[in-house]
Amino acid sequence: MFLRRTVVGVSVVLLALFAASLGGPAAQAAVVEDLQQVAAAVAPAEYAELAARVNSFTRLYQVEEGDTITGIARNFRINRELLAAMNDLEVEAVLSPGQFLVLPYEPERTYEVVQGDTLWEVARAFGLSVAEIMAANGITNPRTLQVGTVLTLPEDPVRREDKAVMRPVSRSRLTSFLWPLIGAITSGFGWRNQEFHHGLDIAAEEGATIRAAREGTVAFSGWRNGIYGRTVILDHGDGYRTVYAHNRDNLVTAGEFVDAGEAIALVGSSGRATGPHLHFEIWKQDQTVNPLRLLGGMPDK
Repeated sequence: MFLRRTVVGVSVVLLALFAASLGGPAAQAAVVEDLQQVAAAVAPAEYAELAARVNSFTRLYQVEEGDTITGIARNFRINRELLAAMNDLEVEAVLSPGQFLVLPYEPERTYEVVQGDTLWEVARAFGLSVAEIMAANGITNPRTLQVGTVLTLPEDPVRREDKAVMRPVSRSRLTSFLWPLIGAITSGFGWRNQEFHHGLDIAAEEGATIRAAREGTVAFSGWRNGIYGRTVILDHGDGYRTVYAHNRDNLVTAGEFVDAGEAIALVGSSGRATGPHLHFEIWKQDQTVNPLRLLGGMPDK
């Protein structure tokens, strides 16, 4: 049984599907059909900030009496530290009824099967059961998994709010990345107004330390352009690259090898940035991917 939840979003259809995917009828969720309706409940500046953060990978939630960060995270099956960080709050922060929170949301997870994978390994890596993956993909024989098959991964019905970092499937291309910076996520991956935002914007104080999300070689360190500003790019040697932009100072030079978690830059606002933050991207071959798919749980500040 899930608690009643108040969700605000741009698309009624998407929100209805979101509520239904959590296990309860969509009619039980108090859905606001138009984000403009939120304008009557908050100051113009707050409304503009909220509207800018709503995209395909976020939802707005209106706090109800008795809500807590931990309780909301449990109900929506998301990491509580991530939820707190996205809203610049502590996990134990006292919430006020009517307050709006930004929730992370991923409509669908998929995984492409590679040589050596088994259904049992994939299920274990994503915290699912073999039966759940079979049901979601119409598989009748778990031993006939074919290379190149794209599996739809359902949400884990027993996900804990403190679920560990995703474990990689042996011999596969699954991987995980460390958070390069701990702070409020001010913009997610996806369409933002008329532009596609290729990464996460993570706010922090000027001069905060940015760390390598994985070990790799520094492919670029310097002024990239008027948009990205001072940037570091790491090549991880397996088709993945990470980009760290808007830096005040870069602490590494091209050709260096860095370990995961090593300091590589300091937070700034170089390039096209409205304030100090890190713009973080993950590239797989020649395409950006949503960092939230590969980042582990947000650690404590």
